[in-house]
This record gives sequence, C-alpha cells and structure tokens, in this order.
Amino acid sequence: RVSINQMEADGDLDLQRIEAELAEAAAKRVATMLRKPEDLEKVEQYRRMIVRRKAGVEAQLKTSIQTQLEDVRTGLSKLKTAVPEIREIRDSMADVDKHCSTCKELNRHIDKIKDVSRQHNQLSAACDNLKHIVRVPETVADAEELISKGDLLKAHKLLTDLEGTRDDLLFQLHKTTSERITERHPVNAYFAKVASVSDLLAKQLWFVMQRALNAVRSDPTKLVTALRIIEREEKFDARALEREKAVGFLPPGRPKEWRKKCFDTLEQATIHRFESQQPPDESENKIWLAVYLERIKRIIIDDIDIVKVCCYVCVLSLLYLIVCSQTLFIPCFPPHYNISVHYVEMYHRCLQTLLDDLASQQREANEIIHLLSWVVQYPEIMKHPKVDVDVAVFEPLLSPTAIAELERDYTDKTRHALTEYAGRMIEADIQDWYRDQIPDADVGGRYHTSVAVLLFQMLDQNLSVVDAVGLNLKMQILQVCMDVLEMFQKEYRGAVDNVKLKYWQSERREPRYYVEYMTAIANNCHSCTEFTEQMKVRVLGDVDVEEEERIEHHFRETAIAFTEISQMSCDYLLDMVYTDLQPHLAELFNKKWLQSGASLGTVDVTMQDYGADFRHLRDRFYNYLVQQAQHRLLVEYIRAMLQKKTQFKSKDERKKAAEKIKKESMHIGSIFQKLSETANPHACTVLEMLAEVIEIKDTDLLPLELEGLANKHPDMREEHAMALLSLRGDVNKSQAKEIIGQTKLANIDSDREEVESRDVEGGYFSEIHFPSGGRFG
Repeated sequence: RVSINQMEADGDLDLQRIEAELAEAAAKRVATMLRKPEDLEKVEQYRRMIVRRKAGVEAQLKTSIQTQLEDVRTGLSKLKTAVPEIREIRDSMADVDKHCSTCKELNRHIDKIKDVSRQHNQLSAACDNLKHIVRVPETVADAEELISKGDLLKAHKLLTDLEGTRDDLLFQLHKTTSERITERHPVNAYFAKVASVSDLLAKQLWFVMQRALNAVRSDPTKLVTALRIIEREEKFDARALEREKAVGFLPPGRPKEWRKKCFDTLEQATIHRFESQQPPDESENKIWLAVYLERIKRIIIDDIDIVKVCCYVCVLSLLYLIVCSQTLFIPCFPPHYNISVHYVEMYHRCLQTLLDDLASQQREANEIIHLLSWVVQYPEIMKHPKVDVDVAVFEPLLSPTAIAELERDYTDKTRHALTEYAGRMIEADIQDWYRDQIPDADVGGRYHTSVAVLLFQMLDQNLSVVDAVGLNLKMQILQVCMDVLEMFQKEYRGAVDNVKLKYWQSERREPRYYVEYMTAIANNCHSCTEFTEQMKVRVLGDVDVEEEERIEHHFRETAIAFTEISQMSCDYLLDMVYTDLQPHLAELFNKKWLQSGASLGTVDVTMQDYGADFRHLRDRFYNYLVQQAQHRLLVEYIRAMLQKKTQFKSKDERKKAAEKIKKESMHIGSIFQKLSETANPHACTVLEMLAEVIEIKDTDLLPLELEGLANKHPDMREEHAMALLSLRGDVNKSQAKEIIGQTKLANIDSDREEVESRDVEGGYFSEIHFPSGGRFG
C-alpha cells in the first residue's frame, strides 16, 4: 500500500510538472503572438483557432482509446475459447501415449508384414501387366514384321510397350530388399527377344542414317521417322538415368545412346562417301589430282547445301510430314542437333585425312601445286553462297610441317626441272647457230632466236603457278628462278665463247652465219634484260619491304650480266671487223703513208659494209658497237702513230703529216657519223691535238700542248708523250724528258693501276703499251 501511495504521489508530481511546463509553453506562445498592441485585435481569431485544434486532438484521442478497447475485448474472447481446446489436445496426447505403449509387440511381426506387402505389390504388377506378359511372343513377332515392312514408328511403339512391361517387373524385383540376382533370370529369359527387336530396329535406323542425304532428296519421311525414334529413346535414357540416381535401378540395355550412334553413323557414311570417290587414272590424265579435288569440292558444296537447306529446324509431326511429303526440301533435323555444323566438322575431318594421305605420297610438281593451291583456296570454297562457313575455327587441313615439306619438295623439283630445261634451251640454241639458215627477224629486221622468250615464259609460268599458293612459296620459286638465270648466263656465255673459238679455229668457215647469229645472241640477251625488268616490276609489288632491296639488287645484277653478254657479242663482231682491217691499218705511218693518198678508203668501205650487217642489232647495241668501233679505230690509229719508228724530221714533213692526220681525223668522224647519228663527233679531236704537237714550230710551246693533251686525256702517261715527241725528229731523248718534266705527266706514278679506257672519255692511251726502252730505246 505504501508503494501504491508512493506511485500515486509520484504521478501527481509528474502531472503537476507537466502542467507547469505546458503553462510555460503556452505563455511563450501567447507572448510570441501578442508582441505588438495592434495584435490584441486578433485575440478572438487566435482563440477560435486554438479551440478548433483542441477539438481535433480530443477526437483523435477518443478514436484511439476506442480502438484499443476493441482489441482488448477480442483478445479476452480468444483466450476464453482456447482453454477447452488446450484441454482437448492434452487428453488426445495422453491417448496417443497410451496406444504407442501397446504397439511394442508389433515389431516382432514387421518382417512378415513387409513380405506380404512385397508379394502383394509383385502380384499387383503381374496382374496389371498380365495381358502384355502373355502377348510378348506375339508382340515381338508383330514388331519384327513391322520393321521388315519399314513401319518403324509402329514397331517402336510395340518395342516401347515390351520394354516398359519388362522394366516394371524388374523394378518390382529390385524394390524387394531380399532380392537375389537369380530372381531376374526368368524375367530376362522371357524377354530375351526384346533386345533382338531393339537391335533390329537400330539396324534399320542406321541404314536410314547412312543414306541421310539421299533420303532428304527422295523420301524425307523415313529420315524424320528415324530421328523421332532416336529422340524418344534419348528421353527414355534420360528418365532411366534419373531413376537410377533416385532408386538405383537401371533397366537392361540403358542408356542406348542412339543419338551418339546416329552421329557416328553419319560420320562413317561421310568417310565412306569420300573413300568411294576414286581418283582418275594417273597414267591417262596428267591433271588427275586437279580433277579429283574439283570433284571433292563439288561434293562438299552440294552436300553442305543439302544439309543447310533440308536438315534444319525441329522434328516434324507425322501429320505435317503427310501434308508436306510432296515437297523436296523438308527440314528434318531438330535445331539442337546443330546438324550443319556437325556435317561441316565431319567433312573437314575427312578432308584432313584425305589430304594427309595425298601429301604423304611422292608427288609430281604439278600435283603438289594443285594440292597446295586447293588448301589455300579452301576457305574461299567454304565461303560459297551455298555453304557460307568460316573454317577459321577449325584446325588447318594440312599441318605447317606438312605444308613446309610439300613446298620444299616442290621447290626442289622445280629447280631440277628448270635447270634441265634451261640447259636444253641452250643446247637447242647452239644447234640453231650452226644451221645453214639465217635467224628469224622481227618486224624491225632485228635477228633473234626463241631462247629468250622461251626462257622467261618458263620462269613466268612457274611464278604465276605459285601466285595462288602464297608469298612464302613464291619467294622460294623466285629464288630458284634467279639461280636458274645465273646458271643460264654462265652457260650461255660459255657457249658464246666456244662458238667464237670454233669460228676462228675453222678459219671463219663455221658457223656459216656467224655474224647473223652473234647479232641474234646480242639481241637475245637484250630481250632477257627487258624481261628481267618486267619480272622485277611484277614481283616487287608482292614482296615485303625488307625483302624488296635484296630482290631488286639481285634483278639488277642479272640485268647487268645479260648486258655484258650482249656487249661481249658485239665485241666479238668487232674482232672480226678489225681482223679484216688489220692489213690496211698496218699501212698507217709506214714509209709510204705520208706520200699515199686516202689510206682510210678501204676502212670506210669495210665499215659501211659491216654496218649494213650490224643494222640487225637492237638500237642500243648497234650504237654501242659503233662507238666501240670508233674507239678501237682511234686506238689502232694512235698505236700506229706512237709505236712505229716513223719520224718527220723537217718542218714540211711535220706540217704535211699533221695536215694528213687532221684530214684522216675528219674522215674517221664522217665514217662513223654515216653509221650512226649517236657516234661521238668530238671523239676524233684527240688526233687533232696529237697533230698539233707534231706540227708546232716552237718547241718551247710543246709543254703547254702536252699539258692540254694530258688534261683532256688523263690516261696518257710519260711514255706516250715520249713516243709522240719522237715523231717530230727534232727532239732527242734528253730534250723530250726535259719537255715532259715541265708537265704534270712527270709526276704521275707509272706503277699505279691504269685507268680503263672505256671509263674515261677519250681513254685511248691506257690500251697502248711499249716495250722496255720505248721508241727512244
């Protein structure tokens, strides 16, 4: 009671504190609203507003109190009704305890109860399947008959009923804990023929699948029927495996995995299709491999087209098959088979096997190139609109090692064939040189033989053949071609040397048309130079930048070598000309030369005569020959001037000799101007300068003349100047040395390497040599 009083006292205190706080808050609120005197006019308005708020709060409070009272009333009612229900549950639990205590005796009879239950279940299953059990032999016979007639769907239905009956009986045996394996033997023996029906049906299915592509064209119903049966069996396999996981029972023969066997059968059929394509007889057809591979290509395109068009989408219902059976292209395979991809993979594997076998055997060069070209073209083949497959996801048809081996074998065979062919071409060309018939001429009258055209046609054909294979093999064959060209140049140069030697040994009787064929040889090599340039332009467009410089250098060396052979042939022609001119050139600067008339008349006639023959040269080498003929004539003229013992002791003789030298210089110039407009008109000025040295009256000016001559012709040496001064007859040896000592000729090292006359403008003196002692010796 004290505590209650204390609580009431505390409650009163709390109430008083709250009222005081509320009064204080109200006073602050009123003070806030009535800050100004004019706010007193709003007191009534504030009062009405506060009254409305108070009424609203009181209404909310009443509603809350009413709701709480209703909830309390409902809770009390439920507590009142729960009491008898709790008492009833308590009594029921007591009865359960009482009954459970009396069941302990039943444990001794549980095994008997299980046996009775098992027997009951077995008898129940036997009764349910009795009709099917009794008709098993008859059903097996019906199924076999339906299979023989080709009615596979009905046969499969009967097979499904037989397997279902057998499996139900075996499952009942399996559920019995006391089951023994021997209890299954009678059932298995009784249903033994069911497995044979399944095998017979499977055999028919595989027969249909082996001819799937033909079935699509002719009778798609059979193919779809087979696929429907396979899909049903896949579902039965899945159910059997699920039941095995659940209860540990797996029917005999499961899983059949007919879908896997279906794909195995399709692959075997594909392999057989490739194996059945026998290649043509190699002895009767040189391009048998190209024909064979083209046939394989058509098979792939046609078969994949059939697969993509005819064997896609879902398995059709029987009604749909009946309606659409008149249509040729009926989709047959379910989409999850992804049959087009599987067929492409199977064909790809078969191609790998086929090409590996072809590559492993010894092949001719043309067969190797057909094989490699086909491998390179394979991705494009599979991009055919009827196929449209990207084979980049598959392994390559041939391994890099096999391709490298084929390329090496092809390169070796090509090298051997080209080398042998080039050798035969040289032999054939040599035989042409000895014919009693002039060589052929083009429309411009230029002589030629067929060797250049045949040689580069052969090389171009070999390069063109490997264009379709790839850059790697092309570079190898290009190197082979360059090696063959190098070999050809060496052997051709040797053949030209040999024919020249035989010509002179036979005293210019054989070959009969030596001039004509030597002209043709020069033209042939010029054609080879042009063909080399054309080949370079064609090849450099395909090579890498790193290889371009090396290949361009190789082509440049090849062109230079052919040019050298052309120039060598022209030089051999000049040898013949100057052999004929030698007796006439020997008359220069002899005792009668000064008093003789036109000593170069015969030279002029001879040059014009040979010039007509040399017109059959290409312009480049005709001009080269004219220039070299002019150069050689000037050398021979200067040699005769400097090496012979003739001297012009009087001023009149020196003047007359100088005038004749100048006249003959003009004559020489006119000879070669008539032969070619490209002849150097200033080449003969060397004779005029030599004539000035002979003619000059004041010997004090000789050093100046010699200095000018040496500047113009840097290959001139001291011994040449000594020989030239000795012609005057008024300068002895010591005076000649003194004169030369005043020029730069005295400072030139006579032992240094001579300057090649052809590399120096007017380089005539380097070809003129003197015996020890010279003319003053």
